Formats: sequence, C-alpha cells, structure tokens
Amino acid sequence: MGFDFDPDSIAIVGASSDLTRISGLPLHYLEKHGYAGTVYPVNPNHDEIAGRQCYPSIETVPEPPDLAMVMLPASLVVDIVTDCLAIGVENVVIVSSGFSETGTAQGKAWEEELERLAAEHDAFIVGPNSQGMINFVTDVTACFTPALKRDELLTGPVSFVTQSGAFGGALTTLLQEAGIGLNKWIATGNEAAVGALEFVDQLAHDETTDVVVGYVEGFEDARQLIELKRTDAGIDLPFVVLKVGTSERGRAAASSHTGKIAGESAVYEAVLREHGVIAVDDIDILVAVTRLLMETSVESLPRGRLGVISTSGGAGVYIADRADDLGLDLATLATRTRERIGRHLPEYGSATNPVDTTAAVLNSTAAFEECLTALLEDDGVDTLLFQLTNVSGERAAKLADTVCRVKGEYEKPVMVCWTGGVEKTGGIERYRAAGIPVFENPARCLESTAAVGTFVAARPALRASKDSPARVSIPSLDYDRPKKLTEVDAKEVLADYGIETPTERYVTSVDEAVTAAGSIGYPVVVKIVSAAVDHKNRIGGVRLGVEDADAVREAATELLDIGRTVDENVGLTIQRQIEFEHELGLGLTIDDDFGPVLMLGRGGTEIETIDDVTFRTVPVSTAQAERMLEELTTVPVESFTDKQRSSVIDAVTGVSELFLDNRWITEADVNPLVVTADGTVAVDALVTGYEPEAAGGGG
Repeated sequence: MGFDFDPDSIAIVGASSDLTRISGLPLHYLEKHGYAGTVYPVNPNHDEIAGRQCYPSIETVPEPPDLAMVMLPASLVVDIVTDCLAIGVENVVIVSSGFSETGTAQGKAWEEELERLAAEHDAFIVGPNSQGMINFVTDVTACFTPALKRDELLTGPVSFVTQSGAFGGALTTLLQEAGIGLNKWIATGNEAAVGALEFVDQLAHDETTDVVVGYVEGFEDARQLIELKRTDAGIDLPFVVLKVGTSERGRAAASSHTGKIAGESAVYEAVLREHGVIAVDDIDILVAVTRLLMETSVESLPRGRLGVISTSGGAGVYIADRADDLGLDLATLATRTRERIGRHLPEYGSATNPVDTTAAVLNSTAAFEECLTALLEDDGVDTLLFQLTNVSGERAAKLADTVCRVKGEYEKPVMVCWTGGVEKTGGIERYRAAGIPVFENPARCLESTAAVGTFVAARPALRASKDSPARVSIPSLDYDRPKKLTEVDAKEVLADYGIETPTERYVTSVDEAVTAAGSIGYPVVVKIVSAAVDHKNRIGGVRLGVEDADAVREAATELLDIGRTVDENVGLTIQRQIEFEHELGLGLTIDDDFGPVLMLGRGGTEIETIDDVTFRTVPVSTAQAERMLEELTTVPVESFTDKQRSSVIDAVTGVSELFLDNRWITEADVNPLVVTADGTVAVDALVTGYEPEAAGGGG
C-alpha cells in the first residue's frame, strides 16, 4: 500500500470561504488547475463555499473521500483524524501546526497519538505541519504553496519530497521557471507517522517518476535509505538532496522547525556519497543537476575522465582550474590523439587537454569533426565536454548538427557548455533532442558533473552489496548501568578480532613498573589506566620514549600521583614503544539517524584538529573498508604496501565485527592505530556502553 497521489475525491476539513486564506487556497488551486475529481468542503459554519455544498462534519460527507486535508487548530486535530479513520479514510494530510515543532509536551503528545492512529488503522497520515501534496500530471493540487499561482504547471518525470513546505515550494517555483517538469510533490511536515524516505521509496517504484528531489533536514529512520539503495529500484533512482542542518545553528533551527534533530553532517555526507545520493548545497546546482538528470538517460550521464574541446583557450584554462578544484579528472590524451588533432590546429592552438581549437577550426566542418572524433576514440576519455564560446546563429546551428551527428556514432557521454552568443534557441533544441545536456556557465557544468558522478560511481558497488544487511538491531540498553572496558581490557578484545596490540604489562606500583619495563625492553611507554579517565593525554597521563629504569621510576611515580587525584585504584601500563610511519584513528559510535557507524581518519592527537575522516554504516565489508582508506586526503595511502593496506582494512572490519557480537557497545575508540612497516598496531583503545536491559528487547 502506498500513499494515494491520485485521489478521486478530496475532503477539506476546516475549509474557509475566503479562498485567499491558507484554509481556502487548496479549494482555489483545485479549481484553478482543473481538478476533475470531487471536492467536499467541510465546515459547520457554512452551507456553501465557492458554489459547492459544504458539510458540517466528515461523517456527513456522501462517501469516504480518498484524501482528507485537515486544516483546523491543533487541539481539534486528533479527534477529527479519528473521525476520518472511522469512516474509512486511508489518506490524511494534516496542514495544522502546533505539534512537536513547538517543543511543548502537549504538542508532542498529540503527535504521538497521530502516530498510534496511523499504525492502528494502517493509514497514511502526512504531517502535521504539512503544506499538502500535488500530482502535477492529474491536476491534484491539494496544497496551499504559492508555487501553484502559476497559470500553467509544467509536467515531467521529476518528483519532489520536502521536509519544509515553504522552502520546498520556493524551490518548486525555481524548478518550474527553469523549464523542469514535475510529477508528484509532497511536504512531509513533522513526519509523525510517515517520513520522507517512505515517499522516496514509493516514488522509486513509480513508473512516471525518473528523478526524485528532496529538501532534507534529517531522517527519522535513516537506515531506510540504505535499504532502498540496496534494491534495483533504489540503485537506478537518481535522488538529489539539498541537505541542510550541517552547522550547529542549522541543526538548532531544524529542531525548532520540524521537531527533528538533524544528523551529524559528516556522517550524512559519507553515507549519502557511498549510496549514490546526489547531495548538493547550492540551489542553482540543485536546479542544474535536476535538469541534467531529467534530460539525460542514466547511461549517458557524464562519468570518469573528461576530454575537453574548446573554441577559447581562456575558457579551457578556466575549466581546467575548476575541474581541479572539484576533483574531476581531466584525461591525459594519447600521443596519437594529439597528433590527429594537431594536424588541424593553427600554431596558436593546443592539442593538449583541454584542447583549444581556436575559432579558426570552426570554419572547417571536416577539421572540427576530426577533432571531436579523435577525442571520442581516445580510450582515456570517458566523457566529452564541448565548450562553445560566443558563437551564434547559422554557424552555431551547423556546429550543433556536427556534434549531434558525431555523438550518435559513439556511446560516450557528450556535454555542451555554450557561453555567450545570441540566437541560440535552435541550436539548444538540436542538442537536447540528441540527448546532449547544455549549460551556459562552465562552473555549473563541472559542478553538476561532479555531483552526478556520485550517483554514477556508486551504482556498481551498490549492486555488489545488494545482499549485505542494511539494518542492524540494537538491544534495549539499561542506561543506569554503564559498562566500560579499560585500555587493557579493550586491547584484549581487539586482539580476539585479529587487531594487533603492543606487548605490555599492567602494574599498580612503581617497583612493578620497573620490573615490567626490564622484561619488555627499552624504550617503553608508561600510561595511566583508569575507568575514570577516557583521554589520558588531556591530564598528562602518558610518557613516551622512556629509556631506562630510573626514567621509568620517575614516570611511574608522577603518573600514579596524577591518576590518584581522580581514581584511588589507578594503575599503569608499561608498553613497548612502537616505531611507526603513520597514525590513524578508528572509532565506532551510535549515530542518532543511522545507528552504528564506523569512522576512519587521521589519528593521534591530530584527529580533533585535522578534519580528515570518513564514515560507513555497520556492518562494514572489506570493499567498503578499502574505499574508506582511499577517501583519506591527508594520509599518503598511495604509498602503503599491500600488507599495510590489508592490515588497516582488517582492523576496520574487525571493529565492525566486534560491535556485531557486542551490541551493548555505544562507543569504541582505537586511537592511535599506528601503521608500521609490517602492518598496524592498536596503541590505545577504549570501549564503552551499557548493559542490556534485563527484559531484553530489540529494535
């Protein structure tokens, strides 16, 4: 069962006779845009609204409507929804506000009751605090967004799911003004009973929807996204997301706006990228990417290494700079390709990518066609970008004919960036008819290319991981019974999962420390061990490179004195000093939205100052762990030996397995995980959590 986007009848409960008010606009828009179904205004204060019979209550409507819109004060909503469900209404959109977004206990209680009613009656209750829904194709405008003021609504294959009605409506206007045809639109509001991802899932299986756009503050059950993206429908669905709430102030605003705490931005960024979700942070890019996806088949989307041919050397330099900023790879052209192109260029042209044909080459159709063909036949070029500068009229039309004809002979994606010029309409139409996307701004072209590259690059890996579990159950935990493993205990557990740890001894006195150091061999590391101390460096609880017995005695005395200020039962570890090449940090935490996630990043004391981390949801496969390592930018991963790479990957998957076997864990910290000549060693570790509740439990 899915939400009914094409209802034959709609009841507007709380309809106003003033069609300019919020509670009157849905009726106005339904009439304006030619809704062919039946509309039932419901308001006990009116016998008639806008020439339609008005009913005193939902029970007096002649038939159970397919959809009920509720536009009443919050205090009346639960009772009205109960009445709707009692007569068999299966789809309810609640426009009313005054629920959890207010932060009041009463508002939250009303919302919880709506959730209960939806589950009890197996009904779709959208909102509260929703602006409504639209089916652009069938003129269902059960909504009050000003985006519906347009006289003509453009229809097409793009559907929109928004957690903000007002801003989502504004974005809809921008999409329509850009000529982007829309299909279905839903404002999910507070998501008491049904969330944005449930609609995305439904639209992924909708034959008339090819692209879904979303305005997202956070997901209530973000694992639904992973579940969807591990199905054929999800893998093939381009999902463009404007994700907000990435700053501290943004997260606070999201909470007050929808009653939802937005997820940690770094986790969202990594999970969205891994699952091919096209995340953008710019409205213009949202529009540009949506147009690109609407006009281009999945097989023809830009991908891989770019070959650029330009009529302007300056434009080529600009493209090279922007490509580098965005991490796009410009192809290195084969010698044969450069020679083929060079035969047709003047001395002031360039056969190096980006290729500068100069305007002179455009005078010869044969020469220009040979340059295009040479690039398309180069095995190092995956996508061709033609930068056209200030060309107009008949000359531009002839170029379009040539590009479209040549493109038709090859399977590689082709894009056109047409900057400047006049009389462009005919040429643009030629390109788009041939499935070639057209841009005006080179930066927008490259930014859109980089954005859709996330979707293109993720698809093979997603197909390979279709059978991997997307959801991990976590037992109900007793938060009054904390459970913590000290460094010594945590390392013993890590060793059980194949993660190497250094030779060390636990001691409780200075004399024991000296004896242990002599047994291990110098130099050693002396560290405080206490359940009361999570981060030893912050209290000066570590001594590195201790060279002899006298130095051990001094270090042990100092550290025991420091430790006893916070824990009278403090101990020490005497640890073999490890020679290493790099420091990594490996951790596990329970994210509010995605559940258990693993972090890999730059480690040691720099983990909090150098922002070089990446995340994956648990469980983490070997392939996912390898991609995590490759995503680090400040660690010279390319210089790692096969043994070092394999050891890091094993450590990542080992911590993933550790959690799967011990789901009481809420945080694990392996920092530093040092990379040695022979592999990796977990130099320090901490594992914390809570005992499971006695009654067990699951969810």
